[in-house]
Amino acid sequence: MRKKIFIIAVVLGLISGGFIFATQITKVGIVDISRIYSIYFRESKEVIKLEELRSAYLKEIAKKKEEINLLKSQKLDAEDNNDDEKALQLDKEIFNKEQFLKEYIQIKTQQLRQMAQNLSQSSELIREIADVIQYVAENNGFSLILKKTDMFLYWTPEIDITDKVIKELLKRTGKKNGTE
Repeated sequence: MRKKIFIIAVVLGLISGGFIFATQITKVGIVDISRIYSIYFRESKEVIKLEELRSAYLKEIAKKKEEINLLKSQKLDAEDNNDDEKALQLDKEIFNKEQFLKEYIQIKTQQLRQMAQNLSQSSELIREIADVIQYVAENNGFSLILKKTDMFLYWTPEIDITDKVIKELLKRTGKKNGTE
């Protein structure tokens, strides 16, 4: 009799213990980091600053080209007026400005490339994305978020928080669905 009571107690303990463990199931989610980068990266504050800088460089280049074209026009006028001395002086100035412009373009292009590369590896950008993933996970009751890989054989759309993360990132930059 004692043996039966002991077995029943053990079975009830296992059942109740199993029930307790069942109520403590961790809610797991997944996130597609590469998709977040591809959508959010071009909308981030740093990328917008980079684009503004690129635009400023292009304006400066256009201004310098306009100056060169003006000098070329003045040189043609000097040649038409048979003012060889002024034409030669303008020709030297044009040559110097074209050389400067060529070097300026090379340097600024390299600077922009370096800035873009640094930005893609920016710890600030990575930290911002990680903070938003944590925020979305906590607000949706997830206690574990895994990076989406090809190794997963199956998952339900309900556990993929990628769209929610993108939406929150865009919201924080003042954008909606990639547009203002």
